[in-house]
Amino acid sequence: MSATSVPHISPLDDAGPAEESGEPGRVPPSPTAAPSPAAFSAARDTTYDFTIDVVDMYTLLKTASVRREASDITIVVLAEQGYLAASPTSPTLAITFKTLEHFRLLRLRKPSFSVEAFAKVLCDSYALPYRRRYRTALSSCFDVYLMILYTIEKRMQVALGRDTPDWRVKNVCPACSYELEDEVDLKFRRIFCFDGNNSLKRVAKFGDRTVADTREFKHSDYYLSPEFVDKYKDEVQGASARGPQIGLDQDSDADEDADGASEAGDSSLRECTRNWKAAAPEQDKTMWSIFEETGIFASACRHGFILWITDMIRSGELFKYPIAIVAKALTTLGSRLLIGFDVGCSLAGTIERSSLAAEFNRQECRICVDAFHGYSHSHQCQTQNHPSGIEGAGIEDLGTMERVFSASNQLASVVRYASRYHRHALIDMYFKQWDEDKYLNIGTMLLGNYRQALKILEEDTKAVEDALEVLQCSTADLGQWEKEEATYFATVGTEDPANVAAVEYVTLLRELQSIENQLSNVTSAFIASVPEDWSSAPDVTSSRPAYSTDASRTRKRETERRHLREKWDRTLRDVIALELQMGIINRWQPTSHEYLSASQYISQRDYRVALEKLHGLVVQRLFELHNMNISQTAYKVRTYIAKNLQRRSQAIRTAVRHYNTAAQALTPPRPDLDWTKVTHYTFLEEFEFLRDTHSDVRRKPWAQPLARETMKKARRIARAKEEILRLNVEVRRLHTSIIDENIALERTLTRIRSQGDPITGPLEVFVLRRNRVNVRVLAVVSQIHNLSGFTGSAQPGRRAGTRHTAETSTAPEPQTGPTPEDIRQEMGELSHENQDDGMDDVDMANLSRLVNFAMNVT
Repeated sequence: MSATSVPHISPLDDAGPAEESGEPGRVPPSPTAAPSPAAFSAARDTTYDFTIDVVDMYTLLKTASVRREASDITIVVLAEQGYLAASPTSPTLAITFKTLEHFRLLRLRKPSFSVEAFAKVLCDSYALPYRRRYRTALSSCFDVYLMILYTIEKRMQVALGRDTPDWRVKNVCPACSYELEDEVDLKFRRIFCFDGNNSLKRVAKFGDRTVADTREFKHSDYYLSPEFVDKYKDEVQGASARGPQIGLDQDSDADEDADGASEAGDSSLRECTRNWKAAAPEQDKTMWSIFEETGIFASACRHGFILWITDMIRSGELFKYPIAIVAKALTTLGSRLLIGFDVGCSLAGTIERSSLAAEFNRQECRICVDAFHGYSHSHQCQTQNHPSGIEGAGIEDLGTMERVFSASNQLASVVRYASRYHRHALIDMYFKQWDEDKYLNIGTMLLGNYRQALKILEEDTKAVEDALEVLQCSTADLGQWEKEEATYFATVGTEDPANVAAVEYVTLLRELQSIENQLSNVTSAFIASVPEDWSSAPDVTSSRPAYSTDASRTRKRETERRHLREKWDRTLRDVIALELQMGIINRWQPTSHEYLSASQYISQRDYRVALEKLHGLVVQRLFELHNMNISQTAYKVRTYIAKNLQRRSQAIRTAVRHYNTAAQALTPPRPDLDWTKVTHYTFLEEFEFLRDTHSDVRRKPWAQPLARETMKKARRIARAKEEILRLNVEVRRLHTSIIDENIALERTLTRIRSQGDPITGPLEVFVLRRNRVNVRVLAVVSQIHNLSGFTGSAQPGRRAGTRHTAETSTAPEPQTGPTPEDIRQEMGELSHENQDDGMDDVDMANLSRLVNFAMNVT
């Protein structure tokens, strides 16, 4: 059930005189007795009447004559006649409510449409040059207009019983929240994700300049307060307090290391975080101190409904932001939550070391990575945290926030220099409309997922069966191979502590031998520089012209010899200390078995270093290729990324050469890598295979290409079956919630009408619009029911926790809601839309991005 939203009407449609139009919210004038002739004879006092300049984009009137009595308040009289004064005292300009409502609707559909742009439109409509006072008046009136709408919305929430704490979060998504009696118990009750975005930055004040607008926006239930978020800033000290991005060069939090995983944590988690950072565009790796808010950190359920938002204040993505949202979710959403995050593997470790650990584990919640960013993580991490391998995740990619931010980036241009109040107001208004659009399209989302899951079952099931025949194995073998794979990747690339000590010891021995050789050469050169005719009492008055030169050279060689001797002494002390620690009695010699084994292991380490460098460059290349097609990426940014790709390609060529050199130093040598092969690496598990220098893992059954592809398809089939199970539950929840909501809305409207409440007009419009949206959603639900592979129930259920009473079972239901004919008409509209093969805005945008990408690459 969606949260209450502001109806698209003038706030005074239910008050004051209005022409009878038959529209809900329009109250026809009550019949009154005809005035007596004496009334006409009495002269009316026009002393307080006035004329005022007005802005009305519908009638284009420039002035309006207003009748006012002595006891009337000017702005109230203007409001009764449909105008909103630009000033509370002695107004000289007023704007019609219809004009303000039109501007609000434009902003809902085009968030980047500014006040100044609309003011210019009004001036053009009036055939006037741009007048700045129109922009100032429009800004002031629009603030007041929104306050009126917030008041109306609050009263409607009270009337509908939707004013309890966290009502919106608990009920905004019926597919997630409207749990029914006797429904299938899902492994994860809710699936949601969160992420940060730095597009919605706001410039801080400069120097000691005074901020004029000091208001605080307190009309939103989307925002978590900075005070609530800061309660979790000290949950985990050290490097793990930092998120995956580099923040400002100031503030205590920003001075920490940005690895995102504690030094005591798993090295694979630190590697995942490094991969994520390496893939970030260069311009995103440093925040500028000129911004007060450096972006937002937001969360949304798998259906796209926004849960909570918090400002990132003078920082990057600190871990306090996701931890605060997790804390709020544990107390609000309940148990068995699956949460997706770019570096969910690292965040999971942070939560385990925080005060939330006990409650998080008690409620059986889990954090994982999203599907896209998951492929930049180590394959060891993917086997544990990628949603494709998590039972109960379905085919959800947990990439909702990428789509949310791709759209909300339109707000960037209008909030960058706004006040804190206006920035919050615009963001709140945008996400309210976003949630309304998501509710309208929730049925389409469920229908698309159902079709996708059925397609996976149809196409991959046969392919897996054929592959099992070729491999001569069973599905049980695939499961066993997956366990072997997870065990292998959990240990590949790790180092034995004994090997680490041996490497350090041999490195010191090599350094000691190198210093000895240098010292021997310098000593020999020093002795050779002594002249043959040297005497113990040289003649200082000698006329030899090269004496001063020889003396200078001798001093330099003596200084070099002394420094090498000191360095040799320090290195020898380190060698002796390590020998005592390792219990070595006889010093290893270059021909000893231990020395040779450690030298071979050092070659393997050099090989891994070269491989890691190549791995990181390929990850950056993959992400930059993706960023080339990010929606609404600016032309200069795309050009910048294209140039980076050119440099990255050259760096990869160099890294391949270094890798091949290190590979040839192994015993036995590893095959060389070809540049063209590396550029086609798209799944980073290929690098994991190369890391194992002790055995050829490709001989394992699960490492064969056909076996790996079969294992992936088998996992896709398992996730598709889980998705269908979840969709059966969610579709029935949605169906039931619409029926229950229509009944509840009509009951509330009947009660409010009988009470003569002024909120009746706006509530009538809200109910009308909601019913029309529900018709569209039910039409799509009917399409889901008609799918050939649909396995759920087409009958609505009963919400869990609903009281069973005689009154609720016998009382007649109000005659409201969509009729079967309404649904049939809406299904006809849907069929017309499906037959439209023209290019829509999305298709045109995709084509434009493709053309720009080709031009930049060229």
